[in-house]
Amino acid sequence: MTKLIGAALLIMGLVAGITLLLAPFGRAPIEAGPLMWFAFPLGCVGGHVFLMMGASRAQMAISALIVGGALLLIGLAATVTQFLVSGGLLAATGDTLSLWYVASGGFVLGGVAYSLRGFGKGAA
Repeated sequence: MTKLIGAALLIMGLVAGITLLLAPFGRAPIEAGPLMWFAFPLGCVGGHVFLMMGASRAQMAISALIVGGALLLIGLAATVTQFLVSGGLLAATGDTLSLWYVASGGFVLGGVAYSLRGFGKGAA
């Protein structure tokens, strides 16, 4: 049950991050409302915690690799997008604060999640 809850929270967090990434360009598939600003970091952290609960060392390493890698990629995409906007190569139709939020959240949370690859209990 914890794996299902973790996967659902993680998916909601990643969808919120992608929505916030696309929102300044009017390309978000859903509305980037206030809940998205909370769902991105909290969904990713909560999902990762639920996925790690009771997991073996190998399962924890895989979870940390996937969650951390996904968040780092979202952070990188937001950073590159912000670079392209500031260089005039992309035109944002809205405020780009969400790009900064996704970049900082993606790098911080993704870095922490990715660094947890070596932690865990059970057999190696």
